[in-house]
Amino acid sequence: MQNKALVIGGDHQNTLGVIEALGQKDVCSYVIILGHVQSSFVLKSKYVVEGWICQEERDVVSCIQSHFKEEGKKAVTIACCDDAANILDANYEQIKHLLVIPTVKEAGTLILWTNKEKMTEAAKSLGITIPSSWLISDTTIPEDITYPCVIKPITSVKHGKAGFAKCVNRDELQACLDAKKAGEPVQVQQFIEKDFEFQFIGCSLKSGEEVIIPGRTHIESTTGFNNLVFLRYDRNDSTFDKTVEDSKRFVKETGYSGLFSIEFMRGKDGKDYFLEMNFRNDGNGISVTSSGTNLPFIWYLYASGGGYQTEIASSTVKTTYMMPEFSFLMSVLNEEVPFKEWLADKRKTTCYLTRFEGDMEPYKAYMRPNRKILVKAFIRYALVKLHILPLIKKFLN
Repeated sequence: MQNKALVIGGDHQNTLGVIEALGQKDVCSYVIILGHVQSSFVLKSKYVVEGWICQEERDVVSCIQSHFKEEGKKAVTIACCDDAANILDANYEQIKHLLVIPTVKEAGTLILWTNKEKMTEAAKSLGITIPSSWLISDTTIPEDITYPCVIKPITSVKHGKAGFAKCVNRDELQACLDAKKAGEPVQVQQFIEKDFEFQFIGCSLKSGEEVIIPGRTHIESTTGFNNLVFLRYDRNDSTFDKTVEDSKRFVKETGYSGLFSIEFMRGKDGKDYFLEMNFRNDGNGISVTSSGTNLPFIWYLYASGGGYQTEIASSTVKTTYMMPEFSFLMSVLNEEVPFKEWLADKRKTTCYLTRFEGDMEPYKAYMRPNRKILVKAFIRYALVKLHILPLIKKFLN
């Protein structure tokens, strides 16, 4: 009897990507979807054995205790969002006899490592290049802050990428500070003129003693502070050698075991600036799977006592282009991306976030409620390109 696989995350592409990665290796998943959703497109996957939707943390713990209580092999767990990783770690003592849980060396303290200030200080102590940073607990702006700057919530748990903002002067920063919750600390960082952003998406084993970083994503442009955009994934060239080693030292410092991603920005000055580490599977992780390295399966094998070394040895890293099919098409229809650019990228695309040949039901379910949005956007786009929309507006006015 093989170990069960338990995937926990929101009703989004990150969770689906892990299910698909394991499914490709004939490992079907039990799935817990977090959030207030009536129906889950992720649970439509043919690789889902059984799935549940849980709205509260206590529901997750209760679900685990009810469905994974049989004696024998522990279920191997993969977290696909910050909230899932924190819930598993915060309830470690209650569920550790049922699951193999990704966590830092001192189980139950993962929430401390999701604090951006702690990450920044740890990186700094290891000699890793970081942007200048300030921790602000009230609404008082330190005198030595340079502009432009970026304001961030101190932790991604319960926030995600919400609360990120670029401030070009003191007035804009003050407005952001005045708008935040009283007593809620934020991190302000120096804004770096970037060449591009990249991520190391990897897997850490034995509390950071063995860290696998097959390659990196390359992101030339982002949508706001969201890096789920059209990107390239390929192997690292020699200019990344030091940053890879720095990343491995950072992971070892945390004592973490599990799937992770570390985000960097390469500045116009040629330096690689550490931004943050995510202690869970990354939403762009399917690009790594598509390239030939199945990190979720490697973690599953390791955690269940299987021959993960053989899987690593047979892994490859071939150049992969990943497209977020719906949001990227909407960028075209909203005239944020030229049609020719989208078409050229479409021709290069080797994997998508929700569309998987051989398992199309999740994609169909995902697109169903978005069809009206696409149709309306397409009509507006066509009217603009045909120069009809200005005439309509003129007539109505």
